[in-house]
Amino acid sequence: MKITRTDFDQAVEHSGLTPEQGAVLWRHMEASRPDVPFTAINVLFYAGALIVIAAMTLYVGQSWETFSGLAIAGIGLLYGAVFLIAGDLLIRRASMHVPGGLCVTVALAMVPMIVYGVQLEAGLWPDVEPGEYGDFTRYIKGGWFAMEVATLAVGAGLLRAYRFPFLVFVMGVVLWFMSMDIAPLLVEERADYFEIRRMVSMVFGIPVLIVAYWADLSFRRDYAFWLYLFGMLAFWGGLSLSDAETELARLLYCLLNVALIALSVFLRRRVFMVFGVMGVMGYLGYLAFRLFEDSPWFPFALSGLGILVLLAGYAALKNRERLTGWAEAAIPPGLRGLRPDRA
Repeated sequence: MKITRTDFDQAVEHSGLTPEQGAVLWRHMEASRPDVPFTAINVLFYAGALIVIAAMTLYVGQSWETFSGLAIAGIGLLYGAVFLIAGDLLIRRASMHVPGGLCVTVALAMVPMIVYGVQLEAGLWPDVEPGEYGDFTRYIKGGWFAMEVATLAVGAGLLRAYRFPFLVFVMGVVLWFMSMDIAPLLVEERADYFEIRRMVSMVFGIPVLIVAYWADLSFRRDYAFWLYLFGMLAFWGGLSLSDAETELARLLYCLLNVALIALSVFLRRRVFMVFGVMGVMGYLGYLAFRLFEDSPWFPFALSGLGILVLLAGYAALKNRERLTGWAEAAIPPGLRGLRPDRA
């Protein structure tokens, strides 16, 4: 539940508490909150951190070919050390928890660069040499695997030390990359290589989602969001890329996405709703295309489907309280204890 200071002050006034008592209670609530509000100032902090991460990962160009492995590792170590020290100093101050945590996150994002530089200098790769460091975020290669494992290990240590949920963002991205890069380590490239990569991605996403659910149950801070997101990218992406050859397989795919929508209600996680709705819409679009194939009425059928979805959304919005109550009542009492407390 999102509570603003205005809402709180109105509740204090109607409850008969004095403004002084309300102020004490508000300070207590602020101190006990596990997550810092996402304010406009924090947006600047997040934007700055993401720009630094992108500059040292996504936008590393061909000019970096002139650097030796030791130079690349040295640059990563320098950036990582500066941001880690700055983050450690800032995070000790209560009002600087967000910028401090973001500095630690930037330091974590330097780990792949450091490991890559060491591997390049030593010539040690778990698979064939993957090429330029700038390709890490662009191409699927087994050679990245050691970089990903090292980042996850360091990330787990930093997460335990600093308890900053956004660290899981970097770890989630790396897990998603790992779900694709692990396939070249397991099998040699052959005719069905794409199908193997799809299966590995789908299977890899399941334990990531299980870990996310465990984190959702175990911690007040929201460590689970990014794990849910990247776990769903791996699982749902692999599932949706399957070549369903029968109508029954396509129907089962749709029903599985309906189950994801129901799971979204149960877990109170919108990420399952987003992917589930995309899957259902994909199936309905397939049906519309098949029923109206080579027909001039196809655009009208598809737009009509969109209008129906908009009307359904409008009806759901108007009856939100009733639908929420119905959904809550439909959950068996024995399952309610399995729900993460996201209230």
